[in-house]
Amino acid sequence: MLVKRTVGARGQVVLPKDIREQFGLREGTEIAFEARENEVVIRPAKTPEQIVEEFCNTSRKINIKEKGGAKWIKKVIEEQYEEEYGLH
Repeated sequence: MLVKRTVGARGQVVLPKDIREQFGLREGTEIAFEARENEVVIRPAKTPEQIVEEFCNTSRKINIKEKGGAKWIKKVIEEQYEEEYGLH
């Protein structure tokens, strides 16, 4: 599906209803923007647990309470980001 929209004065774009329904995007849903070479990808944001599970490439659920909670997940994500993008 290809749909064109115009960026408003404040940089806002309205997502078409068909696309919102297809991806279950409702008011309050967090989305992520990914800048690629010459495109921007918009997708539903992943939870910290989903990010860690993908990063660790595991199919089993991670019990964040055993691992140290949200602070541990944030640390793992920051380390991955720094490693991938060379930022400190």
